[in-house]
Amino acid sequence: MNRATTFVTGILSGLAAVAGWRYYRARATEPVDYEIQQIGDGIEIRQYPTVVVAETIAASEAAARRRLRHYVAGANRAESTIPATTPLRTQSEAVEVATTTGSDASAGPVRVGTYLPPSYSPQTAPEPTDRSVLLTVETPRTIAVRSVPIYPPSDRVDRAKTQLLAAVEDTELIAVGSPFVFNYDNSLLGSLTGRAEVGVEVA
Repeated sequence: MNRATTFVTGILSGLAAVAGWRYYRARATEPVDYEIQQIGDGIEIRQYPTVVVAETIAASEAAARRRLRHYVAGANRAESTIPATTPLRTQSEAVEVATTTGSDASAGPVRVGTYLPPSYSPQTAPEPTDRSVLLTVETPRTIAVRSVPIYPPSDRVDRAKTQLLAAVEDTELIAVGSPFVFNYDNSLLGSLTGRAEVGVEVA
């Protein structure tokens, strides 16, 4: 077998391994359940049930993911492993920065949350041992979402957020709070496909 053939074979084997890993992660990761209420204007209106969320605020998304990964891997009072779910919710935290003319809102830390499987309730969810990881309960809520295109890679999330808010304004709904990002695949291992959505709670 010459060097060129070996190289091509290696590339094909690598692609097959990636495809298999994507399939495994998609099958092994439980999605958060929801009901679709309306589809139109490039957005989807979903009704989500009550769910327990483990979330943390960190200087970077990578740091937040590490904390949550440790929590579901056993860094909790029960020392139990918690099955991963999708999506992973990411939202930038706005902070007030003092200036000579007052204060301005600036991009700050990142709030990242992972949804616990529906078998966990506020009473049965294992308490984190890391005090920077908090358990919260999201009551039933309605969320408008829009898919984020994979290409072009630059500013695609910001453009999707702008398009989402514009689409919501054209309806009778009102956006509550600021938009966030839903990242799919195995939420705590990162995304191989780049699949993501932007969402905002609506009323």
